[in-house]
Amino acid sequence: MRKRSEVLDMMDRLFTPAARRGLLYCEAEAVGADGRTVRLGGRDLVQFSSCSYLGLETHPALKQGAIAAIERYGTQFSASRAAISCPLYAELEDLLADLFGTPALVAPTTTLAHAAALPVIVDERDAVILDQQVHASVMASIDHAIVQGTHVEVLRHNRLDLLEARIRDLRQRHRKVWYLGDGVYSMHGDLAPMSGLAELLDRYECLNLYMDDAHGMSWTGPHGRGYVLAQLPRHERMIVATSFAKAFGVGGGVLVVPDAETRRRLRTVGSSFTFSGPLQPANLGAAIASAGLHLSGEVARLQAELAARMARWNSLCEAHGLPLASKADVPIRFIGTGRPQVAYALVARMMEEGFFPTLSVFPTVPMKQAGVRFALNLHQTDDDLERAVAAIAHHLPRELAREGSSLAEVQAAFDLAPPPGPGPADAPARLVEAAPAAGLSLEHHPTAAALDAQEWDRLLGSQGTYDVNGLLFLEAAFTGNPEPENNWRFHYLIVRDADRRPVLATFFTAARWKDDLLAPADVSREVEARRVQDPGFLTSEAVTMGSLLSEGAHLWLDRARDWRGALDLVLRTMEREQARLGADHLVVRDVQASDHEVQDVLTERGFARVPMPESLTLELDWADDAAYMAKLSAKARLHQRKKVLPFDGWYDEAIRDRRATALSPALHAHLYALYEAVAARNLDFNAFRLPRKLFATMLGHPRWEIMALSLRAPHDAGTDGLPVAFMASYRGDDHYVPLVCGLDYRYVTSHGAYRQLLRRTIMRAWREGFTRIHFGIGAAHEKTRFGCKARQSHVFMQSSDGYAMEVLGQMMKTVRR
Repeated sequence: MRKRSEVLDMMDRLFTPAARRGLLYCEAEAVGADGRTVRLGGRDLVQFSSCSYLGLETHPALKQGAIAAIERYGTQFSASRAAISCPLYAELEDLLADLFGTPALVAPTTTLAHAAALPVIVDERDAVILDQQVHASVMASIDHAIVQGTHVEVLRHNRLDLLEARIRDLRQRHRKVWYLGDGVYSMHGDLAPMSGLAELLDRYECLNLYMDDAHGMSWTGPHGRGYVLAQLPRHERMIVATSFAKAFGVGGGVLVVPDAETRRRLRTVGSSFTFSGPLQPANLGAAIASAGLHLSGEVARLQAELAARMARWNSLCEAHGLPLASKADVPIRFIGTGRPQVAYALVARMMEEGFFPTLSVFPTVPMKQAGVRFALNLHQTDDDLERAVAAIAHHLPRELAREGSSLAEVQAAFDLAPPPGPGPADAPARLVEAAPAAGLSLEHHPTAAALDAQEWDRLLGSQGTYDVNGLLFLEAAFTGNPEPENNWRFHYLIVRDADRRPVLATFFTAARWKDDLLAPADVSREVEARRVQDPGFLTSEAVTMGSLLSEGAHLWLDRARDWRGALDLVLRTMEREQARLGADHLVVRDVQASDHEVQDVLTERGFARVPMPESLTLELDWADDAAYMAKLSAKARLHQRKKVLPFDGWYDEAIRDRRATALSPALHAHLYALYEAVAARNLDFNAFRLPRKLFATMLGHPRWEIMALSLRAPHDAGTDGLPVAFMASYRGDDHYVPLVCGLDYRYVTSHGAYRQLLRRTIMRAWREGFTRIHFGIGAAHEKTRFGCKARQSHVFMQSSDGYAMEVLGQMMKTVRR
């Protein structure tokens, strides 16, 4: 994602269909007085989405505390705490100091507690490490630090080995290193490794912890002080933010700090303590009553009762073989479905059965780790738990099968079982085909040599470089290379109907790519700086429609037939291939911006849409050079006359193709160096370097040619007679595809080398009788001044892990502060 607006658009596209199906953003028609049920659509459903784990919101003591406070102080105390606080604040914070065993400061919400604390405790001399799955409110609250120049980065979830390595590096340049994580992670219900974090605190004096324990509060720990403080009681370099809004039974948040001075400073300059509205008397009165229950023995009794419920749930799930994302003894129980469409279906089935759980799909969880969250609380009965688990056990296998998935696939997605291995590196690809829809059959080939060339070229051959001849070239160029990233596996897929007529045709490649491939250039520049020390940083295996050396519409569909069933069959099959290879990403690329039908199918399957750079094409429909100039806009014609045409006589043009003599080693090395110069600057499409044998492979193929431009005297000083620019192009049946270029940047500005290369490429294609040029992506501003038309398309991506997106998002904030 390049812009914040794109992230919001993506969330809207992903959540809106679920909302329309009544699975998200529901509005209760009524809530049972006992807190157990919620009414939707005229039916009472057992509530499994409430995080009031101890059920205290219905406790008589809390109700009476709220009533008494209203009777004494009214419905609100409307003054900023910077001016004056309601008397109930002091009483509550004194009780909390007893409960936590250390000073505490009450905030209107936990989110506002983060917003107050983090800008005060973190400054530009520090470094911040965010756990990949830390709560979104913490991530949002650290943005201030990026603006002021603080180093901020994201770390893979709960990886203490990586954390220690980063501490060792960052402590050399920063005063403090802050690690920000959750105590109990709110989606999957897994726990922070507090014992390991305690060891790191002892080992590194620069390390400080900021832990959000909102979901650990009340149901565990002495007096209900929460998971983090139960595992690691007060530490001088740890601050804990927690919540009243879960098991405590009221609204509000709390900062638990190591000493009175830290509390004083946060109280004095923390933004939400100064500028936000306070908690109102009813809330404060109920919170005081809840704190009293925590300090008495009653909460310990409730904790024991909930612990028995959690153990019962886990036992039932284990007996049925259900995929719990985490087996920790916490009240958040996450049933993994892997694919988001299975999660949608399972939530719908559970609602039909009389239960209301929480749908959890990307971006709240990683794309391939969707599921359904069940929050256990004391309002539910043992019978509720048994019936809910039985319903899950009945429906989950059926919904998995309906989507072509399996329990084994879900277990692999959540690391609950070893994923299938790819086998030996030199083993042929083994595609595991999904079960086809009625009347459809899938045809798969690992090489283009097995395709019916006439049929394939009719379907896809006019789109770019991937007629059968072009595909055979790719296979030759991207096998047997010393660089692993330049060895690709190919999958050619044709779906046919019962009459053997093609409904869908496409191809995929499996290869390693850079996660910042489509990131903004300034972000890729930062990533490349990290790759100097860590070449594998933000690189992943991907199964991608098309390839990184092809451009255009890689998906052919017959819209008059069951194209949705055909596309579903191909996607399910390639999802299996992704799992088999252990690939991080499944990518469908070059979907036209206007193709809302395909976009809707991909969105419903949990693919995230990422805009691609605009693709440029030029129709070669003029009679002569004068007619070409007449097609251009007035500004473009002026540009041609001032910046392009004056250099026409400066260059010699040489065409090298299959008929030419082989490249000498020196000329081959020179052309590759010119290509590398362009690749190093083209960070808007930051791909791995192409294999060194590429040009020799091109010149051995009947469809490729290389145009090289050399400067004539007296303009050739410093060139040693070598080319200063080249364009490698593919000759289709009626289209021309300039795909790889190289430049000596000493001659780009002063000698107009790139513009001459574009002009001569256009004239070459026109003279050779081609009707269209596919100019690909990049340099859109320059190409449009030659008459090219821009076309917007999108990449749709499913990732097994959201780590790369989180890291790139933080880097984008950093480089644009």
